[in-house]
Amino acid sequence: MQCKKDKTDTPGLPTATQEGKNTLGFLLNGEAWTPKGLLGSSANLSIDVDLTYKKGVFNISAYNSTSYKPDVIYFGLGIKDSLNNQSIPVTYLLTNESLFGVYFSNDDCTLDYFNSSIKRSGSLTITKLDKVQRIISGTFDANLSLNGCSDVKITQGRFDMKY
Repeated sequence: MQCKKDKTDTPGLPTATQEGKNTLGFLLNGEAWTPKGLLGSSANLSIDVDLTYKKGVFNISAYNSTSYKPDVIYFGLGIKDSLNNQSIPVTYLLTNESLFGVYFSNDDCTLDYFNSSIKRSGSLTITKLDKVQRIISGTFDANLSLNGCSDVKITQGRFDMKY
């Protein structure tokens, strides 16, 4: 017998689901990226949600660290205010003034959530926010650029998390 596996539309990425499967993945400059590895005892994928702070906030943190590749890539995605004020589905555009932010860091550069020197574009769509089952799911993409750093292009991003 075989275990049933979810099919994905893009090899190497998790299926875009809305069931609280605790998955995240995207194409990073065209290559599949998912959380991997272990740094000490910290989880390579975690979520913080507080629906009472600033009318609703959330943050997803992930990293990818493998033994065959010495550098660690950190990724973060979040909304800093007013998640509760939205009708789901809702799409946020990524700008220097938006409530939605992306964090990306590798050995070369750190592209912080709300650093105004970073040129950024993209979007985040929350496709599910179930406060009873405690599930948040969505899709995202981002382009990040900072002088002295390689450009970061994130496409076909998806997450499906229990909080």
